[in-house]
Amino acid sequence: MIKFFRKIRYDLMQKSKTGKYFKYAIGEIILVVIGILIALQINNWNNERLNKLDADVAKENLHNEFIKNQNILKTSKEHNQYALEACLSLINLIGATKKELAQQNLDSLFNSSLKAEFYFPTRSSLDNILQTGSMKLIESEELKNTLQTWIASLEQMKSYKEVQTNWQNNQYTPFLLNTVSFRQMDIYNQTAWSGKSKISTDYYSIFQSIQLENLLDNNLFLIELTISQLTGLETLQHTIIDLTGKSL
Repeated sequence: MIKFFRKIRYDLMQKSKTGKYFKYAIGEIILVVIGILIALQINNWNNERLNKLDADVAKENLHNEFIKNQNILKTSKEHNQYALEACLSLINLIGATKKELAQQNLDSLFNSSLKAEFYFPTRSSLDNILQTGSMKLIESEELKNTLQTWIASLEQMKSYKEVQTNWQNNQYTPFLLNTVSFRQMDIYNQTAWSGKSKISTDYYSIFQSIQLENLLDNNLFLIELTISQLTGLETLQHTIIDLTGKSL
């Protein structure tokens, strides 16, 4: 093709048709420019197509990941609810008579009061999107903003988790270690070593303790805070699932 154009230019020059030559040359330049623009446009279309494919894959991965996270969160929320109900039952027994205490399964309640569970979502797909810069390929501003809000909320929850863990490990659990039988509590965890302790537990004295009441009161505050945060994350995750599922 190039040789063909060169031959035309050469013939025009040989025949001293300079005017026609320049017109032809300008036309050829225009054709070349048009060809370049078409090639660039095709390249842009191809890049846009590839970017859309990458964005669709990213959204599909996020969709599946957050469906899993909803199930993980549901389990965590249920465990925290069990712990909350156990602490409520225990705090309502403060100052109870021996007869009232004898009617309760106290070992089971104490065991459940330790079951507050933290939320550990999977986020490999989200982290991959953040690390590779694929977030910019997602067109939905609502989705991007919701993901950023979810990340910030999760970080905030981690800070509360540290407070609750320290409280349970340094305050509540040490109190129980000195007052109740963990071996008997482990009956409800179905451990191989669980069983009736040969050392009796003075439940009446334990439930006359203002210390236990205060410990349970703070437990309830921290667990309710966790449940509230989980509810907020649950709402955000539901939105993310809806937004990522629209194009699937």
